Amino acid sequence: MPMQLHPKMKKAECPHSKEIKVTKSSKKECEVCRDKEHLRICTSCGKVFCCESHNAHDTEHFKNTGHPIIKTIHCDYDFIWCYKCNAYLE
Repeated sequence: MPMQLHPKMKKAECPHSKEIKVTKSSKKECEVCRDKEHLRICTSCGKVFCCESHNAHDTEHFKNTGHPIIKTIHCDYDFIWCYKCNAYLE
């Protein structure tokens, strides 16, 4: 059985899911470095950042604000991640 790197949990079980307010944006680049690939939206405030595999501005935003949840945008794949639960939300 393959090892799972990060746990998954039902969105309804995440105590932070009530903070999901924004899930879409027309912004097409990271608000810090202007990277245009692998973008994440902060679901608390709607700001758009690049991911861990680029300059990790999504994680920097979480550390600075405490906004717990990000969602992929403008990608070929889709997920929601909670930093505080350290889990993907299904």
